[in-house]
Amino acid sequence: MRKIFNKIDFNFYFDFNFSLWTISTLTFVGLFIYYLRNPEKFEKLVAILSKFFKFVSKKLDRTYVKYDLQGKINDYLKKVSKRVKHIDIKKIKVEWIEVSAQTESQYIQDGEMIIRLKKGEHQNENIVKASMAFISHAFLKKAKSYIANYQRESMDLFACYDLLKEEKSEILDQFVQDFMKDKMDNKKIADFFEKYSNIDDVGIFYPVLVQELTFLGEKVFAHKRDRQLIYKEVYDVVNFLQRYANRKLKEDIVNDFSGTYCKFGIRIIGRSIVINRDGQRVYANHLKKIASDNETLYLIGSKEHKKFINSVFENCKEEIGFSKLTDETYKAVIKNSEGEDMNVESYMLTIRSNSIKVYHKK
Repeated sequence: MRKIFNKIDFNFYFDFNFSLWTISTLTFVGLFIYYLRNPEKFEKLVAILSKFFKFVSKKLDRTYVKYDLQGKINDYLKKVSKRVKHIDIKKIKVEWIEVSAQTESQYIQDGEMIIRLKKGEHQNENIVKASMAFISHAFLKKAKSYIANYQRESMDLFACYDLLKEEKSEILDQFVQDFMKDKMDNKKIADFFEKYSNIDDVGIFYPVLVQELTFLGEKVFAHKRDRQLIYKEVYDVVNFLQRYANRKLKEDIVNDFSGTYCKFGIRIIGRSIVINRDGQRVYANHLKKIASDNETLYLIGSKEHKKFINSVFENCKEEIGFSKLTDETYKAVIKNSEGEDMNVESYMLTIRSNSIKVYHKK
């Protein structure tokens, strides 16, 4: 009897230890794969550990500040890159320089943006300064060389605000005091900032406005151009999307923009009453009638109609000569038929003409 008890006890002990080892190994492998795929998350982890142990050495304080900055900005960049194609910057890296010896600067090398900064005493100041340096230097880099100053500055302010808005309130306050307060005294900048906000509410700031300005930058880069024409076109695109953002549910509006540089259309696909009555036929026919010079189409509908939207496109893509560029589901705030705000979950499929000239190097 004693021998049987010992045997049972031994087997339980062995199985317990074997399971613990297995779980530990799988957890380690899982974390390794996760951080390998999401390096910006690893940077945030390094920042947390460095912050916890920074009392040991001043070097760890610099490590904390560096990786906290990189983690925040690279996380933002990763999210934007999923929504906008042809962004040149893949990640950022912060380098510290001596306060008295050098000038702060930024440059791009092999798709990586190097931000050379003088470390401030307060981390809020470091975060705001690095974020604005990244946005102003790398965000829409080609387009911002040719658009009007107020268009460029308003875009920088809104993008940086969007990057920081989920951070602690004191970080956003630092941004307002350091950059936003004075700039918003400019009526043109304030007007565009408000329009960007409305456009972003309906979920089309990055995947439509920023995408179109990215395409515009590729077209005018190193080519003969009319600056006044570019200024006007950017102004018109923003107002076109502002009108779309303020449309009421089921309200018909002009849904094509045909400019010198920006040629795109927005199509609403998936109204339940039309789907039940006509199926794909009506929507497919609408796609087949797009203007011949249209370069990009943004097909938007309810998240629940995602498969239907893709099916409509797949069944006519060869005839219209377009290919899928990107797609996403997102939350949006739109106007109901009475003009009141309503929250919805939307889906957007972006398709691009196969005949479009490629203006950038892959």
